[in-house]
Amino acid sequence: MDADLARTVESMRLLIRALDRGKASRRLAEAVGQPLDKPSLHILTYLFEAGEPRRIGAIAEGMQVEGPHVTRNVAALERRGLVSRVQDPADGRAWLIALTPEGYEVTRRCREVTSGWFGEALANWSEEDRAQLSELLARFSADMADTIRKLTD
Repeated sequence: MDADLARTVESMRLLIRALDRGKASRRLAEAVGQPLDKPSLHILTYLFEAGEPRRIGAIAEGMQVEGPHVTRNVAALERRGLVSRVQDPADGRAWLIALTPEGYEVTRRCREVTSGWFGEALANWSEEDRAQLSELLARFSADMADTIRKLTD
């Protein structure tokens, strides 16, 4: 592995570990006033980004996890009033999972807090460096997602 690739891989590992640490999740939950574990946060974020209700299977596929995992977590989120089940207008026998207004607001606040963390980390970067990071990270993320998708399809 060449030195640039090794440095990129190690940098990504460091970033992923920092974002995935339990303390970061706890701080986020404290900041938004909701006890959110990582799976719940991932489900809320997926629904927020989807912009519309989704079936359990679509949520599981989008998160690349098994359906029963999503079902258990959705049930807990439903009990807390953060998501609700709505009938699928295309198939009256099926149910979709939707963010409730409270679930939407909690997720919006989570995104606001995490954006603040990124903003703080980049506060001393020049506009040019921030723009370059944005461009390169978007390109890298898309290429990496395509590579992973090919491996898992």
